Amino acid sequence: MPTLVLRNVPDDLYGRLKQAAADHRRSMAQEAIVTLQSGLDGALDGGRRPSVEESLDWLRAEVWTLPVLDRRTDDQILGYNSDGYCD
Repeated sequence: MPTLVLRNVPDDLYGRLKQAAADHRRSMAQEAIVTLQSGLDGALDGGRRPSVEESLDWLRAEVWTLPVLDRRTDDQILGYNSDGYCD
C-alpha cells in the first residue's frame, strides 16, 4: 500500500484533524484517510450540496410518506405520566 507524507501542515489544520481523530476514536492516519476519501468522493459529484428545496423534496418523498408504526403520544414515548413526571 502506498505511503503519503505531508509536510508543513498548518497548525490549525493539524489541531482540527487531531481533534476529529480523537472524537472518532481513530488514529491520525486513519482520520486523514477517511477525510481525504470523503472530500474526494464529494469532488466527484461536483462537491455540491443539495439545496433546502431538494432536501425537503427528498424528505417529503422518501421519509414523511413512511407509515407511522408507533401510535404512542410524545409524552408516552418520553416516559411522562399523566402528572407530567417520568415513570
